Amino acid sequence: MGNSMRLAFGQIRRVDRETMTDARQLGIDRVHFNLPFDLPAEKRWEYEDLLKFREAADQYGVIVEGMENLPIRFYDKAMLGEEGRNEQIDNVCESIRNLGRAGIPVLGYHFSPSFVWRTSNSAPLGRYGAKVQAFDLALQEQGIDDMDDFGQRRDVPVPDVEFLWENFEYFMKRVLPAAEEYGVTMALHPDDPPVPQLSGIARMFIDLESYKRADELLQSKNWGLLFCIGTFSQMPGGAKNIFEAIEYFGPRKKLVYAHMRDVRGTVPKFHECLLGEGNFDPFEVMYALMHSGFDGFLLSDHVPAIEGDTPWGHRARINDTAYLRGLMEAIDKMENKQERIKQNEQTIG
Repeated sequence: MGNSMRLAFGQIRRVDRETMTDARQLGIDRVHFNLPFDLPAEKRWEYEDLLKFREAADQYGVIVEGMENLPIRFYDKAMLGEEGRNEQIDNVCESIRNLGRAGIPVLGYHFSPSFVWRTSNSAPLGRYGAKVQAFDLALQEQGIDDMDDFGQRRDVPVPDVEFLWENFEYFMKRVLPAAEEYGVTMALHPDDPPVPQLSGIARMFIDLESYKRADELLQSKNWGLLFCIGTFSQMPGGAKNIFEAIEYFGPRKKLVYAHMRDVRGTVPKFHECLLGEGNFDPFEVMYALMHSGFDGFLLSDHVPAIEGDTPWGHRARINDTAYLRGLMEAIDKMENKQERIKQNEQTIG
């Protein structure tokens, strides 16, 4: 097909021999990092640290596609409109410049001070008892929260989503010029779970319309979606949200990169699962992406805890990555075969 969509080994927390070697032995030469442990930072990422980090990955012959998740402490005041937000925004701008200087071209981020919510991080609901993340709004309303501590801010009520929109516009219109100047693309993750409010805190990016609004507001070639397929399938209506997003944003070149995660159920109650066991058909999603003009990278996202696996989930991630690679190769071969048949028919005719 000549499509430049590519597969990355992702959600990596550190540059270590085992993980980098796994990627290369799987035939993957693209990697993606999420809040890496080895990257020191209090208020911002420094150029020297980012360069050292990227060069450590270079030693394994891989290309660093991007970094995901600014630490919440970098911009919580900006999200909440608190005193000190301008200093935080200045530091975020410098972090973005430093990413560009260090040759890291994509920054995945969210705009949700309360971050991800889960009512269980280890529900035995996966295949043969594999432990998965789950969310049940009824349990959340009883105060149950099993999410790890990432510095999320749940201490400030935000009853009005328009307040967050004002802060989002203020933040983005100050940081995007740095991204545009230094060649960094900002990819926005949806709120997970995609519900309007949790515990008195409004949530912005919960449907396709909110992304359309942001795109119209920002109008920048350096901004787009971190297309979390699992979160889109959690929205009311399930899988149809995935295909509507691909149809709308794919041709507009606004799908920067994609998380491939499967889920059973939609809000208000769902749990994660292995690829192919949930709300959508991974083959159909992959096919739609490849035909939409998507030219970004794709990676495995959250994975079930498989018996005997590492805390990061090497076994489960290798399973997902091999699954996705098989789908990509199958679609390519199917397309090539159809093209050969078409050419033969034209020759005979």
